Amino acid sequence: MTQHRILITGGASGIGAGIARHWANMGNDVLITDVDDALGAALAQELGATYQHHDVTSVEQWAQFISQHKPFDVVFLNAGVASGGNIFGATNPEEVFEFDLGNYRRVSSINIDGVVLGVAHLANAMVKNGGGDIVVTASMAGLFPIQADPIYGLTKHAVLGFVKSLAPTLIEHNVCLSAICPFFVDTPLVNAESQALIRETGFDILTVDQVIDAAQTAVAERSAGAQWVIFPGLPVVKAPEPALLP
Repeated sequence: MTQHRILITGGASGIGAGIARHWANMGNDVLITDVDDALGAALAQELGATYQHHDVTSVEQWAQFISQHKPFDVVFLNAGVASGGNIFGATNPEEVFEFDLGNYRRVSSINIDGVVLGVAHLANAMVKNGGGDIVVTASMAGLFPIQADPIYGLTKHAVLGFVKSLAPTLIEHNVCLSAICPFFVDTPLVNAESQALIRETGFDILTVDQVIDAAQTAVAERSAGAQWVIFPGLPVVKAPEPALLP
């Protein structure tokens, strides 16, 4: 089997850790990056992979990172966070809403900048190396409204717009950019209380293994700009493209 060079950002836990475990167990050369050094280093040691501290929101760290590494064959831009709730929700009864600017900046920088900067710094090296695959972890919140966390929804809509818009250019140079869009997943991002509320609506919670299957499909199918939807109880499918205006 051919050994591939794999990069996973946000790979210390959750979906990223599952993807890292899958590709490392297949015998690939896996590099995990994160800001949680304890979890990341422990996982890398377990898998025989490599760990590196990396802040995906930092232009300087991306520039340094790309100078340290040879081109990757497959990249999973997975780092992401939720806002922790509806930051427009008012706690003061005299206010319609309250806006937490710091939380907004934090979520936007990780979820959006982490993808845009990653592609900006990795794609050229991939092209020069003959091509590769970049898979972004988006969300069903990028396809549908998410009233409970509108800023998270904003960032995931932005990520999907970026993927769909840039993918046609990159595929001309054999770099396939696509995204996976899971429903709520059993990870630290969705706490036990939230999972219970979701189940009360009649929906189940995805396992990390189900998301890994979608990530594998994205790499195998190489459908540029695709948004691979993962929903409980249904097979992985591509989100339909909107009809173009005449």
